This record gives sequence, structure tokens and C-alpha cells, in this order.
Amino acid sequence: MLFIIGPTRAGPLMKKIASLLEDAGRSAAVIATESQDLLDFPELAQATVLVCLMIPCGAREMDAMPALRGIVSPLLGYDWIDVEEAARRSIPVVNGEIRESRESMAEATIMLVLALLYRLRETEAELRAGGERVQHRNMLKGRTVGIVGYGGITREIVQRLKGWQATILVHTRGAQENEDGISLVSSDHLLAASDVVLLMTRLDDGNRHWLDRGRLQLMKRGVLLVNTARGGLVDEDALLEALQSGQVGAAALDVFETEPLPTSHPFRQLSNVILTPHSVGHTVQTIEQIPRTAVANILALLDGKLPESCKNKSLLTPVKD
Repeated sequence: MLFIIGPTRAGPLMKKIASLLEDAGRSAAVIATESQDLLDFPELAQATVLVCLMIPCGAREMDAMPALRGIVSPLLGYDWIDVEEAARRSIPVVNGEIRESRESMAEATIMLVLALLYRLRETEAELRAGGERVQHRNMLKGRTVGIVGYGGITREIVQRLKGWQATILVHTRGAQENEDGISLVSSDHLLAASDVVLLMTRLDDGNRHWLDRGRLQLMKRGVLLVNTARGGLVDEDALLEALQSGQVGAAALDVFETEPLPTSHPFRQLSNVILTPHSVGHTVQTIEQIPRTAVANILALLDGKLPESCKNKSLLTPVKD
């Protein structure tokens, strides 16, 4: 049986996936919930393919779903799914590798970089509320942009930045070949040399709070920070101190450790921070394509095929319907 489960706010997306599945002759049960525990739903014991959005799915959850033969994230992110545990059980894990998603996130991230360099928030406030004229804007041309992570979105960002005459540094944990227009460097070198730092890597147990007090102190004073990846990559208390002291000149944050961002969070009180609710790259084009790709992945799994975006391709026994 097919189940689609996720937070209440993702209800429209889940219903759209179910509707497209019905058009394809497949029925799916939709569970929209505020719970973060799949074990609250004993009916999932019948699941053969689980579409899971932002609710943890690890060993104990998989134990409760003995018929499970495939897990699908409709989104590009899938860090709430224990991919290694699924691999041990020969369960494919598939995410939403959507061209429009990568392109939209790349464009949105560059937009945030430009908004920080040109001090867009302060400039707009100058017009709306009056006050001192905003000075000290900077061109992207001639700046050094450091990107942590080298996945699909970073490649789209690099492709777009190459014409801006900026120096592009990239740090990645995986071995990579040199590429024209970028320099692969250590994390310390990237942090010390960059005028703008972009966090574009996935979150796992090995890099939680990667950007901590020590690494923040390695950065140029007044550096600009953009995080459109995952909030858990950053020690938010340390970043708050750095923003207040001027060590970090300004930041644009689309992701946070607790989402939605609590109304009492100190980030909301800072004038040198742009805040968006984990949706800055959610364009119409992306939203239209996400459910179509999810359904294509589900149907492929049911047809005994491994989609291209399978995150554990070493599996030998994909689902049989």
C-alpha cells in the first residue's frame, strides 16, 4: 500500500501527489500531521512505498513497516531518512532531483548574495522610514565567494557566477577534480579568504554545527553569510554573537534549527539579517514539477526500477509490485 505522510503545511503537495497517483491508477493514503513520530500511525505497517516529508524515518520506524520496499522524498532534501539503514534492508531511498529545483535555489541564493552586497534591506528602510543614507555597498565583481559543498545546486550557482568576475572557492568533503573557474580549497582557507560564504552542503551527524565559534573567528571581519541549505549546519548562538559584534557583517538565512523560526528568536530583532521561511527558492515552476517527479519515482519503484535519483544505488532488489 502507498502512504504519503508529512507536516500539515505540506498538505497541498501531498494531496497533489495522491491525485496524480490516482490518475495513474494507484491509490495512496495521505496523512497530514504535526507529529514527528511515524510510530504514531500503526497503519503504516502496511506500507510498501512510503512518501515521507520531513518526519524522521530510521531503524525503529522501518522495523514497524516490515513490508516497506521503497522510501521517496518528493523534495531535494532527504536528511530525515536514514539512508544507510535503508540500504542495509535493501530499501531504495529516492529524492526529488528536479532541474527546476536546483535552478531556482541557485538563482535565489545569488539573489540573497546581491541583496546583502547592495544592502537592500537597509536601503529600502531608508526610503520607508527615512534616516541616514546607506553607504558602503559592494559589487559582486571582484569579490571572493566561498561555497561549502559541491552538489547540484552549487554547480548551478558556479555556472551562473562565472560571468560576474568573482573569485569562486569551493570546499567539499568528497574528492573532486579541478574545474575551470573555481578553486577547490580547505575549509580554513575558504573561510579566511572569502568576502561572502555560502553554505550549500547537506546536514548529517558529521557536520552539525559545522559553522561554530571557532570557524566564525576564522572568517574575515564583516563577512557576509548565506545559508539556504540546513539550519543545523550553524551554531545559531555563536552566529548571533558574531552578527552582534560585527564579525559577520550581515546574513541571509532561509533555514533554521527550529522551523518555523520561533517568534521570540533573537534573529528577528537584528537589522543586519534577511530571514525567509525555508521557501526562498520555491518557484511556481518548481512547485509544479515536484509532484510529477515524485509520482514518476513512485511508479518506477513499483515497476521494479531504480530511479536516477536513488541515493543508494548499490541495492540489488528494488520493489516488485
